[in-house]
Amino acid sequence: PYTTLFRSVKEQDLPPEQIDTQTPCNIIAKKKGIIEKVIAKSGKRVVKEGDIVEKGQLLITGVIEDEMFEEDLLIHAEGEVFAITRYFHIVEEPIEKEVKEETGRVSKRRELKVGKKSINFTEESIPFKDYIAIDDSKCLFEFLPIKIIIHEYREVELSRIKQNVDSLKIRTQVLGTQEINKILPENSKILSKDIKHSIKGNNLVTVVILEVLEDIGEKQIIYNGED
Repeated sequence: PYTTLFRSVKEQDLPPEQIDTQTPCNIIAKKKGIIEKVIAKSGKRVVKEGDIVEKGQLLITGVIEDEMFEEDLLIHAEGEVFAITRYFHIVEEPIEKEVKEETGRVSKRRELKVGKKSINFTEESIPFKDYIAIDDSKCLFEFLPIKIIIHEYREVELSRIKQNVDSLKIRTQVLGTQEINKILPENSKILSKDIKHSIKGNNLVTVVILEVLEDIGEKQIIYNGED
């Protein structure tokens, strides 16, 4: 019967916080997880501890069957559904990487730009094989589209360094954990952390996996499909 009820429900474009408490609604899963605890304050729970639920699955229904009435009662479901969810982030870093070091030699070019047209003051080629380009523009007149652009080319020497793999493992683990923490729900609780390292070509691949306990329920308005 729960499948039938779920199919009769459609989601409207109202965020959960804007659903009035008098409006009938279900609580559905906003993400995949393993059910840990269900607290149905109003409505009827349709999942139990240990169930694996998918995103969009019905958790607490606001459709109540009652033999005293010809039609089902539609209520505003309230409650919390705590589930174990999983987050992961992959960080790839080169073990041997290229480093650019400036030599101190600099070459500059000046360009006058009027609207979309430009005039270069020199046609000389850049005298460096490897360089860093930096542009700096200045408007000549406040109300006219005329500006001078200075192109600065700084010569660099390229070299390759090999990073310490153990240090790289620690750094990538921290970076991965920080990225996951940015998206964790406010009241979630980290249950466990798993770190996996592998070498792929010249790259160290670090996978950070966090198991988290969080409330995965969100409200979804119930409406009569004939309306």
